[in-house]
Amino acid sequence: MNDMSKPNQNKLEIGRTGRKPHYLFLAITMISLIALVNSCIEIHAKFKLNADGSGYGRIDYVIAKGIYSAPDEEKLAINEDKLAEIIAKKEGFKVIRTGSAYENENMMRVWAEFEFKDISKLSDAFSKYTVEDLGNGKKEFRGHYRIRGELHQREVLKSMFKDLNSTIEVEFPGKVISTNGKTVSSRKVLWIIPAEEYVGRDVDLVFVAQFEYNKKEGILEKIKRKIKNVF
Repeated sequence: MNDMSKPNQNKLEIGRTGRKPHYLFLAITMISLIALVNSCIEIHAKFKLNADGSGYGRIDYVIAKGIYSAPDEEKLAINEDKLAEIIAKKEGFKVIRTGSAYENENMMRVWAEFEFKDISKLSDAFSKYTVEDLGNGKKEFRGHYRIRGELHQREVLKSMFKDLNSTIEVEFPGKVISTNGKTVSSRKVLWIIPAEEYVGRDVDLVFVAQFEYNKKEGILEKIKRKIKNVF
């Protein structure tokens, strides 16, 4: 585990995975790199976590209109119905609402809001998060984001992805005491992923935050924790 004693380490770690405690997966990239390249996409994910792993989430895709209305047989279409279908299949997830709107004359914004009982059930091959108990009322959050690309296409892709940024925003159940992201408030952290900087490269990004939490557990929380430890 990296030393997080220095607060506000506002630099993303690259290619470092640290220890491997219990993994929590977040679906930040639910589509293939091919779809990403062809759709000029931005992905914005927001999560509000409770101490027991439940919470609220919202995922927004900003995509080209052609991808929004692509025929199903091409398997490139991204719209609110498909996004809701993916999320609803996850165990313990409930879609609250979905929607879409024009971002501009060429782009669409598609989103889905949802509640979850256990965020670890939302899986994706390109991203995963870990939460580790550090003791003394502190926990460490790590987000791992995998980007894969073709180096020989980098210069072409850089122009396509210029000024496109994806983001991950997490609100924690306690005060944030150290992070390599941008502190939005005492409990909220934002990480920005500039597409132009990373496109066409093989990169493993690591997002880190340490936060305080209430160590006092009620009877229900203790039972849930013991059940999780058993399984």
